[in-house]
This record gives sequence, C-alpha cells and structure tokens, in this order.
Amino acid sequence: MRLLFGFVLFAALGLKAQQLSYTGDHAWSSDSAVSRPEGRQHLRQADVMWAGRFWRFIDVRQKINLPLSTTLQGNSNQAPLWKVLQTAIQNHHIPAYRDDALSEQLSQREANLVWERVDTLLLASAEPPYAETPTPIVSPFDPSGIRFFQIKEEWFFDRHRSQLDVRILALGLVVNQTDPRSGESQGLANLFWIRYSDIEPLLNSYTCYNPGNLAIPMSYQDLFRNRYFHSMIYKRDNVFDRELADYAQGLDILLEGEEMKKELRNFEEDLWER
Repeated sequence: MRLLFGFVLFAALGLKAQQLSYTGDHAWSSDSAVSRPEGRQHLRQADVMWAGRFWRFIDVRQKINLPLSTTLQGNSNQAPLWKVLQTAIQNHHIPAYRDDALSEQLSQREANLVWERVDTLLLASAEPPYAETPTPIVSPFDPSGIRFFQIKEEWFFDRHRSQLDVRILALGLVVNQTDPRSGESQGLANLFWIRYSDIEPLLNSYTCYNPGNLAIPMSYQDLFRNRYFHSMIYKRDNVFDRELADYAQGLDILLEGEEMKKELRNFEEDLWER
C-alpha cells in the first residue's frame, strides 16, 4: 500500500513539475467546453496520468516519406507538404514562429521572405572603373533543398480511455542552404515552426499519394494521424533541455532514439503487466 501511494504521489508531482516546466500548448485542455478538430477525442487535463514530449526528424529522402514531397500529375487536390505550409502562411496568414516554443512570431514580411532568399553580394559594375557595389540577389525557394520536416509531439496516457496516445503540437521545416555564387552547402537551417492545430483543417483538405490504395485518397491529416511516416527522435523533454547530439555522437544518436521508441512501444503494455 505504501509503495502504491508513493507511486501515485510521484506521478502527480512529476506531472505538476512538467506543467510548470513547459509553457504554451499541450495535448490536453483544462476547459471542457473548448472545441476540438473533427475526429479527435477530447482530452481533459485531469485524465492525463503521464505525458512526455518528443522531437523528431522526418527525412524526406526516405522511401516511405516520399508521399510528403511527391504528387500525381493531373490531381489538383494534391500538393507536396511544403506547398501546403506555404499556402497556409501566405494565403491564410497562419502565424509562423522562430522556434519550437512558438513564443516568437515571425512578421508577415519575414514569413514571406522564407519562400524567397535575398542575399547581398559585392558585384563589379559593367562599366569602368568596375567598382564593386552591394547588389541584392533574390533566389526563389528551391524545394530540392528540403531535408527534413520536424515534429514536436506529446505522448500521454489517457486514464479515461486507458490508452496511450499522441498528438502533434508543431511542425518545422529544415532546408540545406547553399551559397548563391558557388553553390556550396552552407549547412542545415530551420526556416520556421507552425502550430499544428492551426493548419490541421488545411492538412485535411489536401490529399497526398496513397501507395497502398489509389482508390482511397489519403489526406495529410490521415498520414500524420495514422503515423504513415518514418522518423528519428532527436530530443525528448529533459531537465537540461538538451538534444541527443549534445551528449552522443554518430551511431549512438540513432541508437538512443531507437531506444526511446522502444520505451514508448512497451509503456502501455508494461502498465497492464504490473
């Protein structure tokens, strides 16, 4: 009995500490009257007995992730995911943010500049004395430079349904930036983060390639909800707020991420066995 009481008290204190550590959105709501997207179960804060946050990379070059970047010709309702995000920001004016905390919003001008890069280079004039002057060079967005989509998600155990579930909180876009003159890689850069709940209706209105059955269209909302993608965990919530790459290198990062996936898969089963 003491052990059971101690476990319940530890779980309650741990959940409270996590709520104090993170500000912003959660997978749950303390307001029972809050609206929710179609098909999503309402989740009360009181029903969440455990929660953990994870950050993932989705590599668009992997075969299973190709539906995120490819479309069928002649289908006007299909668009690559980056195009859906562009439409959300530019046409629907959905806010974009600098980081995954979703605390610092990009201005509309900054959000528009995400889709066209402006570099100032020193170029010689065409006439004598051939003086070099700063010249802005505008480069349109190149989708071939996309390397990853980032996901910030929250896994939780809902005691009302006795089920381990997950909800995505935010999406990010990572590209490989190149030098406009030499074409050499300048490294990876995160362009923006966007709140998932803001674009969920738009994700439901666009379809992507369904390799399993062309007769049944699959929306991006279906793709994310059914976890039809492969990803790599690069961070989980921790007291130091550090990524796996901060304390591991090379193959150890991948193995550590796979171990976290294994823990998630075994979590619900272990609850019933104890």
